[in-house]
Amino acid sequence: MQGGKTCTVLSDFDGTIVNIDTGAFALEKFASGDWRALNQQMFKREITFEECIRKQFGMINATIEEIVKAIDGAASLRPHFVDLVDYCKSKRVQLIIVSGGLDFYIRHFLHKHGLKIEMRAPKCEPTANGLSLKFPPISDLSSFSFKDDLVRQYRRQGHTVLYVGDGYADYYALRQANVRFALAGSTSAKLCSRDGVNFQEISDFLPVIRAVQRAEIELT
Repeated sequence: MQGGKTCTVLSDFDGTIVNIDTGAFALEKFASGDWRALNQQMFKREITFEECIRKQFGMINATIEEIVKAIDGAASLRPHFVDLVDYCKSKRVQLIIVSGGLDFYIRHFLHKHGLKIEMRAPKCEPTANGLSLKFPPISDLSSFSFKDDLVRQYRRQGHTVLYVGDGYADYYALRQANVRFALAGSTSAKLCSRDGVNFQEISDFLPVIRAVQRAEIELT
């Protein structure tokens, strides 16, 4: 493995740590507009990732309590994620959730499962015009989103970055990472395969744990 002296694990939340895309679930249930059309604009690079998510979540007309209650009945942890959290904690390996989704739901879900994990995500605030979002700042203007920007930041600091994701924005983050994991059948996996980007297709977090173990050995 190439890289620095520190191993850092960055993981998407929606469709990765949990089995569903909680943002899409909330949009499907509560949005008052054609939010899918915005995805197509993003794919065509007509709008940015941040613009897409901001406009989509602006269509949601529901309270935080209503959104959390609706998602809670559908979202579940992917196998071996808790094992990854425990392993990283025991070895003092940095693990960060990198999500473009609903920060309040992520915090609720982690608390529900007794997990304390650092998170980088847009701050969601309910308003009369839907959810308002404030995204993490970007340091490199060539970045697709704050996700791949964060990978670049850690790599510049000499970290070996393992990234796990499933979505369109995750694909750009995966391209910048040292070690890449994409969920089986996901958009990320299809794009990596299409473009010849080396990655491992996974359905749970056990391969990620093994990769962190290998990285520790190689970085000592």
